[in-house]
This record gives sequence, structure tokens and C-alpha cells, in this order.
Amino acid sequence: MDRWHALLPNWAIFTLLALIVVFNLISYHFQNEIFSNIISLALIPVLFGIYFFKQRIMANVFLTAFLLYFLGIVFTLDDTHILSAKFSESCFLGAYALLIFVMIGRLKHVKFEGLISWYLIVVVFINAYLMYTMFANVQGNLIDSVLLTLGIAKGVVLLVMAFLAFAIYLSKESTQSIIFLSMVCCFVFVDVLSFTTDLYIQYWLFEVFAKTLQGIGLLLLCVYVYNHQSYMNQCHIKEDPRPIEKSNQLTA
Repeated sequence: MDRWHALLPNWAIFTLLALIVVFNLISYHFQNEIFSNIISLALIPVLFGIYFFKQRIMANVFLTAFLLYFLGIVFTLDDTHILSAKFSESCFLGAYALLIFVMIGRLKHVKFEGLISWYLIVVVFINAYLMYTMFANVQGNLIDSVLLTLGIAKGVVLLVMAFLAFAIYLSKESTQSIIFLSMVCCFVFVDVLSFTTDLYIQYWLFEVFAKTLQGIGLLLLCVYVYNHQSYMNQCHIKEDPRPIEKSNQLTA
């Protein structure tokens, strides 16, 4: 298999994914929530360590998105207070909104044909109807109106993010567009599974699948950011032929 990134060797990537799956299976099967929480909290710092070991800088928008997502995980661990749930939803919402901001910058390079445009419109309307039906059915179960509003807003943002990622992928089937679309799909399914386990049925396999997809999504986001930063560094080197040590653009 050809390497589709330079963050880690392919065997290291798949080993990390396997560890995420195995550790979550063990923790939920034996109902050890502390171990599962440690895995969730440690993932982003581990990815940061790997990233900054090979790259010296990260774009502010991606750094802020990672930090907001990490805070969202932190507040999720405290399920005894409804205020923590509000902070968690707000952090996730902010992280997804920043990723939409990233995709908007790429829309100027997207060109649609007539059939693709109609296909995207149909997909958006179907998903919007399904999301409306889902929230309409559970509206009576959510007592707090703020939490309901945040949940709807996050669902809308995820829907928009999925639409933009899919549109960019159809316009240009590049490695980066495939990675981003896969990452968005992971986050969408994480939200759906979390919604299902919180309000409908609590099944440990669903929770394992959600945690695994969350880890895969964060890993794909880290790979996407690394590829993006590597490309920006190469562009800078082409524009500025001076040695790297003399260029202030590549300093941490």
C-alpha cells in the first residue's frame, strides 16, 4: 500500500487504530469507565506529540479546533451536571464550525456539473428531513431547552460539514478530500451513536463503536493537518529560496 501521508508509517497508523479498538473493547466489556476516559483524554495529547515531533507549527484554526474538541471530551466525562453537557456541546459545536471555515476556503476551487448539483441537493434534503424527524421524536425527552438548541445546532453544523466535504470530494478526488470526507463521516456517526445511546438504548457495543470512530476521526484530522502543513511548507520554500534556518516562517 502506498503511503498517503508522512505523519507515521502505515504500520504505525494501523497499530494505533488497533490499539484504540482493543482498549475500548476491553474497557467497555469490563465496564471500566475510568480506563475508557483515560483513553479519550490521552488521544489528542498523543497526536499532538507525534505531530509536533515532525512539524514545528500548526495553523491556528486547526490548533483551536483540536483544543475545543479536547475540552468537549473533558466536559463529557462529567455526566452528573447538565452545565457540563452544555459546555461539551458548545465546544464540539465550535470545533466543527472551525472545520467548516476551513472548507469554505476551498469552495472557490469547486466546480459542479448539473447532475452532481442535483444529487447533492437531494442528499441534503433527505438528511435534513431525517435529522428533523429524529429531533422531533425526542423533543419531549430533553427538558433543558438550551441543550436541545445546542444539539440541533451541532446536528445542522455536521450536516453542512458533511455536505461541503462530499461536494469537495466529488469535485476533486484528491487524497486530502478523501481523508477529510472520511473524518467527517466518523464525526457524524459518533454524534448519531452518542445521540442513540443517550436517549434510546445504552448498549456497550454502540459506545465502543462511537469511541472508536471518534479516535479514527481525530487521527484522520491530524493526518489532514499534517499534509496541509507539509504542503504549505513546500510552497513557502519555493517562494523563498533562502535556507530554512534563515526563514522566520518556519519557526515555532
